[in-house]
Amino acid sequence: MALNYSISMRSSNPGDSEAAKKAYAKAQIGSNVSLKTMSKRIASQTTVNRADVMAVLTALVDNTFEVLREGNQVDLGELGKLRLQLSSEGADTLKDFTSDLITGVNIQFVPGEDLRNIFAGMEFNPVPTRDAVRKVLKAQKAGETTVDITPEKAAEEPLG
Repeated sequence: MALNYSISMRSSNPGDSEAAKKAYAKAQIGSNVSLKTMSKRIASQTTVNRADVMAVLTALVDNTFEVLREGNQVDLGELGKLRLQLSSEGADTLKDFTSDLITGVNIQFVPGEDLRNIFAGMEFNPVPTRDAVRKVLKAQKAGETTVDITPEKAAEEPLG
């Protein structure tokens, strides 16, 4: 199975507007698979009915929130681990540091070994950006035979 990607021009240093831009790959995600859809898929592959699968998945989500709030790590086996990570401003000394310097909390995901290994041998398929596809469809509906797919955003200049 191949992962679709497009290419965009981005600054090699986002904090520097004068920095040279380089071409980078950007994954093009196909669709969002909901918890309900996942429960249907799991139910079709097991002897458990969809309602029971949905109940278990909902409980997993609720308990994940609770475990993370308690300051613990959630180990989801070969899928990976979830844990909280703090962002903070620095203090000159340990004595000067207070919780007021904590600026945010993020969730860190550490993939399990099986998840890391699924990317080995993965193929990549270049596709047009979503913006370029929208412009082509709009032009096609209007009966136009040429399309300007020049990016409107200067920060991201898609190439393909």
